[in-house]
Amino acid sequence: MNKKIPLFIVLLCSLQYFNQGISALPEQCIYYLTRESWHLSAGIIGLISWVVAIAWYLKVIFAYFVDNVPIKQYKTKYYLFGSYILLLVSYLYIILFGLNLLSLIVTGIIINICIAFSDVATDRHMVIYERKYKCAGKVQSLQWTSLGIAGLIVALGGAVVAKYFPEHINYKVAYGLIAVVPIIMLLFLKHKFTERRTIKRKKINITRNLKILKDKKLIMGLLFIACLNFCPGFGTALMIKMREGLHVDKMFLGYLGAMGTVLGIVGYILYYKWAYKFPIKRLLYFMITFTAITNLFYLYIPNKWFIVGYNLLFGAFSGIAFMTLLAFFIHLIPAGSEAFCYALVTSVNNFAARGGNFIGGVLFDKFGYSTNVVLSSVFTLLCIFLIPKLKINEILKVYNISRREL
Repeated sequence: MNKKIPLFIVLLCSLQYFNQGISALPEQCIYYLTRESWHLSAGIIGLISWVVAIAWYLKVIFAYFVDNVPIKQYKTKYYLFGSYILLLVSYLYIILFGLNLLSLIVTGIIINICIAFSDVATDRHMVIYERKYKCAGKVQSLQWTSLGIAGLIVALGGAVVAKYFPEHINYKVAYGLIAVVPIIMLLFLKHKFTERRTIKRKKINITRNLKILKDKKLIMGLLFIACLNFCPGFGTALMIKMREGLHVDKMFLGYLGAMGTVLGIVGYILYYKWAYKFPIKRLLYFMITFTAITNLFYLYIPNKWFIVGYNLLFGAFSGIAFMTLLAFFIHLIPAGSEAFCYALVTSVNNFAARGGNFIGGVLFDKFGYSTNVVLSSVFTLLCIFLIPKLKINEILKVYNISRREL
């Protein structure tokens, strides 16, 4: 990485994404609670996941405040403090009072608002320094490596907590463990984080943001992202197949998740060191083709060891494919409204991805596992016909001009 990038930016991005990753530690406990204790269908589980993630679709609103409404002349500092304090309060409520269906949804919404708001504030710094020092996705790769490390802890730690603590206690233990990270983040913000004061604008730049929303290249890019992610997901269906069809043990699922996470990190590192040098258009073709083909392998799972084999074969390349999509995000963003535009792109991405999971759950409930997987691959592959419409060369031209304006 370019040595000019301040250390506090590297730490901020890494710690924020680690917190975002480690916040998933209770998810295994919550899955077993909702599916195996409350007996909710795959469609309902997908719907709850879509609803509680509403903050990730509204990131553009959070970003508007970050870009245009500083607090005491700081664009991100106090937003970060407020997010982490409210996050701790939410964790404490769950630990003390537990969960039912209503509180699961309400606390889920609040927790996601906190993480999404702090994510927007952090991404503003990330986009600025990515472009200023021509990092070509390297800071992002560090972010997602940090998230991947947290994911490794989640995969193993979540399985241990889910298996060895009673069902009515295990998720409380998980929330208690992850509460340590926001405390560390608050200490970092107080003692190590620095931010230049900004002169408060006399007028919020509404016109600029509206003009950005009319940009045809940005609209086409958003359409591509939405179509790609709205393809029916089969993650919940695969989990149900493993637990209820193959009777896979909770700890084995933890080891499986850990393996996938490690291989994903390998993919991020490969992107950081090598893959970013390839033209973005070629990488997009690879991403779609690879995803569509490898999904079909999951039609044949006679036993749990086949899933291990698929992880070994495809895990690292999945990491590269994911980083390709993130790098494409950066190319769509003009200078001057980094938080707003990056949040707009990721909001569309998150809304479509959660919607795809919901649709996948409904397909599983109505038509079964195989139909879910096949339709996921077919609709993913169809997105390849959108790539020529993206006008990659024009996007890159605007991107390079915007970088020189910093």
